[in-house]
Amino acid sequence: MSNSSFYYYKKKVNKGKIVKDIIIIYIITVMTVIMFNSFLFQAFKVPSHSMSPTLDNNTRIIVDKFSIGPKIPCTNKRFFDSTAKNLNRGDVVVFMSNEYYKKNVFMRSISTLINTLTFTTIDIVTMKNKYDSNIYVKRIIGLPGDTIQFKIMDNNVIIVQINGLQEKEVILSQYQIIEENRSNSKLLSAMLLHNEITIPENQYYLLGDNRAGSSDSRVFGSINKNQIIGKAIFKYWPTDKFGVMQ
Repeated sequence: MSNSSFYYYKKKVNKGKIVKDIIIIYIITVMTVIMFNSFLFQAFKVPSHSMSPTLDNNTRIIVDKFSIGPKIPCTNKRFFDSTAKNLNRGDVVVFMSNEYYKKNVFMRSISTLINTLTFTTIDIVTMKNKYDSNIYVKRIIGLPGDTIQFKIMDNNVIIVQINGLQEKEVILSQYQIIEENRSNSKLLSAMLLHNEITIPENQYYLLGDNRAGSSDSRVFGSINKNQIIGKAIFKYWPTDKFGVMQ
């Protein structure tokens, strides 16, 4: 074999190896991202103004999945369940809507994979219905066994009572809310005001911080613990909101 033929063959082999190495690195990177996002932490985009002033529309947040128990792929079961231990009143959580949770779990898992790789909340099952989102962000107000009641104060502001005490007497987290009153309420009803709600076992009662403009447990009721994806722990975009969740 001549020297020119040898160097040509060597060059060809090296190029093939480079392409192979790039493919391997890409696959490892994608698998690492999937594993990290599926079991540890994942980025989400807030889909509405329902959590203002804490989280504005399109705010990007980091969600901790591991502390409450990551899901086994293509199932509704967790590798371990720490929801009772690590979910507290005042925590901001990301969760699946009732309709989304009831969808075929395999198809939902495909959507979750797309969400993981694209940082979106695309649902391939219901895209034709043009839903804005099937993933929501709210604050835990009531734990399993708690009683929740809404009351109107003398100044017409509607407050939440948890086990007979006002919200801020029970939840010490330093968060602000947009108060609901008779003039701005879209959800006020005699049923809400006069009924006392007892939260069932394995269920959580969630409200948006924008009480005047949030569709939450006042509309769809308490949610099952398995609908909760994780706890919001950090805001990273926009940069002026950068910081730990309150």
